[in-house]
Amino acid sequence: MSSPANPEKPRRIFLALWPGESERQRLALLATQAAGRQRRIPDAQLHLTLVFLGAANADQLAAYEAALADLRVPEMELVLDRYGYWPQPRILWLGPSHAPLELYELVAELHRRFRSCGFTPEARAFQAHITLARRFRGPIPTEPLAAPLCWRTSEVVLVESTTPPQGPHYKILRHWPESQPGL
Repeated sequence: MSSPANPEKPRRIFLALWPGESERQRLALLATQAAGRQRRIPDAQLHLTLVFLGAANADQLAAYEAALADLRVPEMELVLDRYGYWPQPRILWLGPSHAPLELYELVAELHRRFRSCGFTPEARAFQAHITLARRFRGPIPTEPLAAPLCWRTSEVVLVESTTPPQGPHYKILRHWPESQPGL
């Protein structure tokens, strides 16, 4: 007796800004200074989520990628200069006091493109942040950063999130604009 075909399991995906190595090293240092070892996000996984798309099957993933085929990503500078804390999920984060208008326009453009694929954006407003630690117990940093992190970016990545027993793992699937081989 043959076993039934196993349909493809949906993949949890999101779009993000992904820091380069120098920004990642600085983010890791700021995370260590603020959170110590408390449930820190692994350095290699620090990112800024633009749109969480959730579970997507192969057809949905293909539709999302097609919707982004001609995406232009503006060059923008993020000045990450303040820590924040959300008490309900106990998340410590780093973000800009004033995010550039281009960032909000990019998120709005992504939502517009994905609506044509049947996606419904979250009701809450987008807030630019990089999660540094989960289930954070404190103390919450209250001092402003002595030297803000200035991050220039002009690329969006499509990321798959998996949850093995050791914790969430992120894998970059694609870049926009398309990057050169080897990047």
